[in-house]
Amino acid sequence: MATRRYKAFISYSHRDKRVANWLHGQLENFRVPEGIDAPGLEDGLRPVFKDREELPASEDLGAALEEAIRNSDALIVLCSPHSAISPWIAKEIDLFKRVNGDARVFPAVVDGDPPYNMPPPLLVHYEDGTPTEELAEPIAADLRPEVDGRKLGVQKLVAGLIGVGLDELVDRQARQRNRRMALVAAASFIGMVVAIAMALYALQQRDTARAERAEANGLIEYMLTDLREELEPVGRLDLLDSVGERAMDYYASQDLEDLSAEELARRARAVQLVAEMHNLRGDNDKALPAFRQAARTTQELIERNPDDTDALFAHGQSLYWVGYIAWQRGDTDAARESLEGYARISTRLAEMDRSNLDWQMEESYALSNLGTLASGDGDYGKALPLFERSVAIVERVAKAEGRPNARLIEWGEGVSWIASTHDRMGNFAEAASALDREIRLYEEVLDGDPANSDAMRPLMFARQHQGWLLAATGKPREARAVLDAAADLADLLLAQDNDHTWSIEMAISALATRAMLNWSEGRDAAATRDFDRAETLLANLRDRDPKNVKWSVDRQSTLQLSRSLTDEASLPIDAQLAMARKWIATLGQSEQPPSWQLVAAHLVEGAALRRKGDNAASAAAYAKAIAIENETEGLNVNMIALRAVAADRLGQTELARDLRQRLTSKGINALLDRRIAI
Repeated sequence: MATRRYKAFISYSHRDKRVANWLHGQLENFRVPEGIDAPGLEDGLRPVFKDREELPASEDLGAALEEAIRNSDALIVLCSPHSAISPWIAKEIDLFKRVNGDARVFPAVVDGDPPYNMPPPLLVHYEDGTPTEELAEPIAADLRPEVDGRKLGVQKLVAGLIGVGLDELVDRQARQRNRRMALVAAASFIGMVVAIAMALYALQQRDTARAERAEANGLIEYMLTDLREELEPVGRLDLLDSVGERAMDYYASQDLEDLSAEELARRARAVQLVAEMHNLRGDNDKALPAFRQAARTTQELIERNPDDTDALFAHGQSLYWVGYIAWQRGDTDAARESLEGYARISTRLAEMDRSNLDWQMEESYALSNLGTLASGDGDYGKALPLFERSVAIVERVAKAEGRPNARLIEWGEGVSWIASTHDRMGNFAEAASALDREIRLYEEVLDGDPANSDAMRPLMFARQHQGWLLAATGKPREARAVLDAAADLADLLLAQDNDHTWSIEMAISALATRAMLNWSEGRDAAATRDFDRAETLLANLRDRDPKNVKWSVDRQSTLQLSRSLTDEASLPIDAQLAMARKWIATLGQSEQPPSWQLVAAHLVEGAALRRKGDNAASAAAYAKAIAIENETEGLNVNMIALRAVAADRLGQTELARDLRQRLTSKGINALLDRRIAI
């Protein structure tokens, strides 16, 4: 290392490691565009030094590290609240400035706002290798998406490193990119894919050396990172489908035992990129096997070195994605197995280093996942403490980091699960209190950043939940104001990005809840408008992933059955009967506890049969609705309300009164039991 010269040295906090890894790859893979005179950079910006996390904790930076700093042409400092308080980074900046002065120091903001995210030596002017009383005024590239963004931020850094103006660099890159895209338009891209496929095929057929394998892996990684970055903004990720498929075929043919640890790590990264690309496009049929392939690769790394924290972290991420997609598709057993594996890894990492706040957050995410599974089983007594432990971690981390926006949002989302669980347990006062806490966190973010869509999305959901609770507890005017605000947020977010699936989901919830309030108050036309729009949005989601049970069963049954109880109660008898029986068959086979939607389906069936004149069959359907009980410890408001309606239809007034009394004792007057239209 003593004789090697580096184009740049990246100084960063280990908590910003992911960004550092990404930036290191961007810089080392950068190629100077044609037409720019950059002596000494004909081969690009390789090598860039990035290797501080393995150093022992001591006052001495270490001879090897000092030598690397002295032999670096430039210093890149990743600025964040973590790096601002890191003594290691301060020492690195001080050493570099004593040798080279201020001119070749390039800050890059990854979190927080200057100067509070900048290590002190970065703000001090050095003269002849000595710090002075004068302040330095570093001009930073800002990698945050709401400022420069990663692409422009890297361009600013590169322009400084190679000594050209940003406009010239961007212009040269644009010309080069335009030429490349012209070739794509002319079908040369197909030739590129074919060439890669041939190269991969040739590599498979030969007893290649590891260096050749590494080059093939690097080529795949380039196609899935740099080229993806160019194609994603123009909506042409479909052009990478062939690359992803060829890459998966290539990796599937490899024997993991023959690969080195470095090759396994590159393989895992590349397969994860393929999986994320498919998931981004909503194609989980291809994403899921790719995530499983990544998990098998990282499992091999862990078996070779059980204490490799990078491999543990990567394996945990793969398990999470496998579990999440399985959960979306209703495969509870597979979801539980993967998410419990993710939780074991996350807890282990958190225990290995309690000062690593990123790892603490992974434990928080894992606890929340387990809470979600328990809640889905109806075990709210188990779910609630899991959610509370998860939120306690987020709160501790948020305060340690100075309450950054991203953490405040995660904190609020955790409190949302607490509110929902209290709701399902019948603890409505506790649910209302939790909702107030949650909303205050999002509003704190929006006070400083009014356009923060990451805060607006969960705020929309929280207001929908709050609106439902206000309506159910006899406060319709307050409920309407809150639900109108939620619908306004839906309009704003969908106008900004109508492909964001979470925005669409939250909008559906807000519109459907407001539709029920409208119907209960006799605003039939307004209810129909809200229901119609919610159904249009839901059809959009189902088209993206028909196997997503949450969209194609849970939400669709909720909307269709709610409408059959309200504004569509007078649909043709046979159509209504067919719809009700479809949901009875589907929901009756679920492994989850009985749902209020199943009660609603029997109620709608009974109403259709009564309209048909078959009073005996109608009474049997109502009896089935009454007989459905959820054996969980929760209080299912809609289920109780609809069972009371069915009891009324059979003339069982005492039972109906007893059921409603269970709700009124909690201060609840359910929307689904007001003006039911069947």
